[in-house]
Amino acid sequence: MADITIKFIAKALQISPATVSRALNNSHEIKKETRERVLAFAKEHNFRPNTFARNLKTGKTNLIGVVIPFLSSPFFLEFIEELYKVITPLHYTLIPLQTQNNEESEKEALQFLIHQNVAGIIISPAFEDSNYELLQQVHLNICPVILFDRTQHRLNTYKIGIHNSMETYVATEDLIKKGRKKIVFLCGKDIGNTKDRIRGYKNALLNYAIPFKEEYVVYADYQDPNQDIDCILKAFFINLQQNENLPDAIVGGTDTLSIKILGVLANLQLSVPDDIAVIGFTNTNLANYLYPALSTIRQPTKEMAQLALELLMGLIQDSRDRKDMPFENFLLPSTTTQRKSTAI
Repeated sequence: MADITIKFIAKALQISPATVSRALNNSHEIKKETRERVLAFAKEHNFRPNTFARNLKTGKTNLIGVVIPFLSSPFFLEFIEELYKVITPLHYTLIPLQTQNNEESEKEALQFLIHQNVAGIIISPAFEDSNYELLQQVHLNICPVILFDRTQHRLNTYKIGIHNSMETYVATEDLIKKGRKKIVFLCGKDIGNTKDRIRGYKNALLNYAIPFKEEYVVYADYQDPNQDIDCILKAFFINLQQNENLPDAIVGGTDTLSIKILGVLANLQLSVPDDIAVIGFTNTNLANYLYPALSTIRQPTKEMAQLALELLMGLIQDSRDRKDMPFENFLLPSTTTQRKSTAI
């Protein structure tokens, strides 16, 4: 059989070639039912778009850049995996790059993607307003940019995250209701969601008349390659122990810190949850197999990935000047699972 073409699909489904083209490019200008019918027919007949011809016409490729702080992070790794699931049927290819929370590495990643003529970029910035001028130039003049997770950035575009302050408030409040009042908060220094998460922590303390203590907040500097986070956490708790000021609960503000803290406490022979209860942000599927099983705030990576790609594809197809477009900030609901680390 000859190669399946857009005209062949259009004739078979009795619709116009333009409608088929829009459906294959995930355009929002057509009905969902029509798009699904075209995609199903194309998949059944092993249709492969002529990306070379399209690239010559548009000057863009079928490449999507994804820039994240860490590939080792359970949350970001899961986000990448979910993106792969939804992007494959659209015949686009992902280029995932990590920045190690370093602004210069982020700049190099963005420049690399520009040279690859990517059709769009999805990014979780290294920290607040990192590479703002470059990202603005890319978004307005080269290709659309979508922000996710770390949305405290000046770039005017679609932003997808969670209600960080509310989720942290609820986690802190739950510990307070269980009788814990000396609560430590672990967070990353200068990353895009720290301010919101620490605000939720502080508000929970305030609403229950518990004084906020600056010495109960740990800022881990992910941008410093010489900083050993395990050693810093251990030194922090040894200092509190020596000053007879140990906490009775911990809220982990990042997935890396949430996972590491269990090992640190075990090394110090502190029992969880008897001595210290722990809950934290993390998307690792191994949370239930840690010792003890870790109570977690899990971000909706599947929904975030799907929405990010949907919005990006819409911008890729939109011919309007992005400088004049209205953009939204999407806050998706997270799920909290209580396990043995908070079984007080």
